[in-house]
Amino acid sequence: MESLRSLMKHRLAGVGLWPFRNGLGSGISKLDVHEAYRLWAPTYASETATSFLDEELAQEMLRGLSQTKLLDAGCGIGRRIADLSGATGIDASLEMLAAGAARNAVTGDVRAMPFASNRFDMVWCRLVLGHLPDPLRAYQEIARVCVPGGHVFVTDFHPDAATAGHQRTFTDHAGIVHEIEHYVHSDHAQLAEAAGLYLVAYRDGVVGPSIQKFYARGIGTKAYKRDVGLKLVAAFLFHKPD
Repeated sequence: MESLRSLMKHRLAGVGLWPFRNGLGSGISKLDVHEAYRLWAPTYASETATSFLDEELAQEMLRGLSQTKLLDAGCGIGRRIADLSGATGIDASLEMLAAGAARNAVTGDVRAMPFASNRFDMVWCRLVLGHLPDPLRAYQEIARVCVPGGHVFVTDFHPDAATAGHQRTFTDHAGIVHEIEHYVHSDHAQLAEAAGLYLVAYRDGVVGPSIQKFYARGIGTKAYKRDVGLKLVAAFLFHKPD
């Protein structure tokens, strides 16, 4: 049987896959999205296992698709679009945008975006929709700003990871672990279709060699061996019909 410490580390293996640094008896705070990203902003630039898998899936699934007018909806600090000409970002957190000094991003809610309809040929919404209790309005907005014939790329924390006990967490600049408000969604394809988008491709990002280093410096190799093959990220590619 696993020790209490090992079990706690597994429970906290969400976004960061780092151990509980301020002691098992201190508890873990659960924060709403706005407060969480305000606190996370100073250290957000560090890649995590989840964001690394997200990028792997993007590189695989978006190869060859037009992204000349790209929107990153929920761009965080804007690191994925910092060097992309013609790209635009939007995020609800002023602190995140400030931390990344994002020049091509604006503040706003993905459920009510300040952009004209039919503007972008590619819309990303990566690891964002799990923070919303009902993502339908976000899907409707994403579909609205996407050009007919364009594509939408959505990723989310995988339901299997939540079932296995993983949580969306981060460690702040003081070394304290926080859990972020998160909702499990298993109906992305149906929500997207209700907004007028149709599924083109689906992939899972699983625990494997590419993220072993995150386990090694976080919750450990024993946890890595236990989790190999576990689905951490779900990725969807949608198309908006002409």
